[in-house]
Amino acid sequence: MPSFLVNLGLTANDTMAPLPNYGPHFLLANFLLSYICTSTRIQKLGLRIDNNMNPRYDLVSPRAEKLVSTGRITQEQLDQMRRVQSAHSNSMEHYTVFVAAVLSAIVAKLDNGMVNRYAVLYTIARAAYFWVYRQNTTRSAAGVRSVLWWVSNILCIRLFWFAGKALNADVV
Repeated sequence: MPSFLVNLGLTANDTMAPLPNYGPHFLLANFLLSYICTSTRIQKLGLRIDNNMNPRYDLVSPRAEKLVSTGRITQEQLDQMRRVQSAHSNSMEHYTVFVAAVLSAIVAKLDNGMVNRYAVLYTIARAAYFWVYRQNTTRSAAGVRSVLWWVSNILCIRLFWFAGKALNADVV
């Protein structure tokens, strides 16, 4: 039975077998994480406060403050949904960097194990980033969130760096 690491494509079953490249799979997984899983839509629908006419302003408009003052939601719920919305926006912005890094790595024909490892680490860092941002109510948690943001950036930058080196290896 294959191990967890074999299933992730981080190690091979057999030393002679090539590792699969799961870069495209991680692109899809991070798309779903960034655009769907981090959205406030489901939470707002559950609380019956979703305004599909102008959903980007649900949590910043006077309407949101009125929901708190009338007791439809608590201030803590509103604050958390605002943090989730901010994390969602950041996730969508950062997804394009990850796409470019993974595609650069694939085009440069970097080792599949390397691409898989960086994609796994990126996905973990971004999921942790979202969780910390969602729960963030202290200055120290905000610091952890910033560290996780930088970790995801550095992982992408390293993929770009290695891809650039590989693409220019034969250039004299």
